[in-house]
This record gives sequence, C-alpha cells and structure tokens, in this order.
Amino acid sequence: MSRAADLVDFYLVLMLAGAGDELQGIKRGILEVADMVAINKADGDNAPRAMQARAQYRAALHLMRPGAEPVVTTCSAMEGTGIDTLWASVESVVAQREASGELARRRTQQQVGWMWAMVHDGLRAALRAHPEVSALIPTLEQDVREGRATPTTAALRVLGAFLPETRA
Repeated sequence: MSRAADLVDFYLVLMLAGAGDELQGIKRGILEVADMVAINKADGDNAPRAMQARAQYRAALHLMRPGAEPVVTTCSAMEGTGIDTLWASVESVVAQREASGELARRRTQQQVGWMWAMVHDGLRAALRAHPEVSALIPTLEQDVREGRATPTTAALRVLGAFLPETRA
C-alpha cells in the first residue's frame, strides 16, 4: 500500500504548461497510474503552451499505455474554464467503475492493503523497539553501507535477533 493511486477512487495528475517539464520531466510512475492528466493555466499567453503540452502528454501516454491512455485535458483555474468538463470526466469514470463493480473490487483491495500496511508498520516498530535488534541496527546499517555485510546477511541477523528460532 505504498502508492497514492492505491488509496483513491480516481487519480488526477495536475500539470503546468510552460514549466519546462513537459516531456523530459514526466514522472513515469505517476503517469502510469493516472486516470486523467489536466494541464492547468490554459489561459492568456500560456494557452498555446497548454495546448502543446496536452498534445505532448497524449503522445507520450499513447506510447506508455497503448489502448489505456487516460484523458488529457486543459483547464484554467483562474478563469474557471475546463473545470466543468474535467469534473464531468471524473464523475463519468467513477460511475463506470461503480456500475462495472470495479470500484467495489478496488475498495476491497484497498481494505486488504491497509490491513497489511498496518501489519508491516507494527512489525517495523516492534523490530526497532526490540532491545537486541535496536542495538544491532546502527552497526549492521554501517556494515551494509561500507560493503562489509550484504543486505541479506544483515537482514538475517536482524531477524535472528528478533526471532531467535530463525537463527541458523
């Protein structure tokens, strides 16, 4: 449960045109999970740049996610243009997911994911609070950083200190 997209019903990525990051600044991981990309500030002198950015994002997303490209739109929060269309698209996708059962499946997966995230957090806290483990951590981390121990060896030592029955 580490991705924001795993926590929401709809993932909107809001971008700015003319910020110098159209294609070279694409955050591949973010755009791979986006349900929609909206280019804001599509007004005044920036409107042509916003239209160009929209075209660039559409082309890039077509290559990244052929057949499953999210909607790419423009809007201007300052002028209030495109906001109604953007929101209608969000509502349409959520309604389609609800009707198909995908929304309920996604929420069920979220519940299970949240459960395991809480288990992982609790185990991590218990590990760090364990006296023998907390004494080992600084040395093991330094040994891994400096190449004196492999991550596997260090992890096994942490687990062995926490769960003595796993010691070899």
